[in-house]
Amino acid sequence: MTPDLTCYGADIPALADLVGDFDLRSPIDTRAWYTREWEALGELLGFAQPLAAELAQRRNASDWVRATGEAGMAAFAAWHRRESRAGMSDRQAITQASVIRHMVNSGRDRGELWRVTVDPTLLDTGACYQDDSGAWSRAFYPDTAPGYFGDGWSGPPPQAESRCGWTTPLVLHLGTFPWVYSSRFDASGPALRWSSASAAPAVEAFRIMSSALQPEANLRQDARQVAAIYRHFRTHTAPLVSRLPVYRPGQAQAGRLYRHAGFLRMQGSLHVAGLDGSRGNLPATAYNHIIRRFAVFFAVRRATVRALTTWAPEMSRMVATSTDPCLRAQVEGVARAG
Repeated sequence: MTPDLTCYGADIPALADLVGDFDLRSPIDTRAWYTREWEALGELLGFAQPLAAELAQRRNASDWVRATGEAGMAAFAAWHRRESRAGMSDRQAITQASVIRHMVNSGRDRGELWRVTVDPTLLDTGACYQDDSGAWSRAFYPDTAPGYFGDGWSGPPPQAESRCGWTTPLVLHLGTFPWVYSSRFDASGPALRWSSASAAPAVEAFRIMSSALQPEANLRQDARQVAAIYRHFRTHTAPLVSRLPVYRPGQAQAGRLYRHAGFLRMQGSLHVAGLDGSRGNLPATAYNHIIRRFAVFFAVRRATVRALTTWAPEMSRMVATSTDPCLRAQVEGVARAG
């Protein structure tokens, strides 16, 4: 039985198909799919070489899902430690790491890790840090304007007064790390600069993003939230992409942006290209990464639900308490069909 992803929207099955289907019960399928997707992630973010070395060390692993996850985390952490330029003060980075841990703990209980929201004034730190001049500053960008992931976050307002100026909730889109803000994009991803000499909140955020590849963590996320954010993203990007010519081998012009199999393509560096819309410039690298993160999430969801009763029946008990009614209904349907 093939799980029916249309519960999340008629367009979701085609989205998952962008990265292909696979069978978790097949070691060959699983190894090929997970290797390809981790390699694509490493290539786009820049840690392809350390990832290849980590994967080679685990080539004989029996659990390739876990092995690729461990390899990816180790490779990204090592690469980020080497490449980061300490983009912020220790105080800001330490505060960011503390806030991310809190947001993840509370978001996990609600099945909301793709986009996490918190009242900053209820945190021990207030999501504030003291800069070198002694003034209090916000640890994160206040992402309040309408953007590619949503129409802004005006409320509910914080319950207490903020010493660093928070007047809205703190919202982070960890599912599309390093592009974590709805209205602030650049070619490399702003969250890659979350680091200091003593703390690397970027590594914690990467861990949450990549957890969508792990079946158990994937099932804990309410996929309705992911589908809604995807639909908003597509609403504001589809008109921009539709204006681009279709890529045809042998006919492409150097430096020109094309659409190809659901993604953007160019002969040359994608880092210099982008889409210009009413919600700002969207770099081509960001677009490809974001679309792939949505597609990967639903591909893993589909494969996990299909294999659940025979591959990991213990997860069925976890699904019974899920906040996602579509997931509960699908698992019940697969169980009946089996």
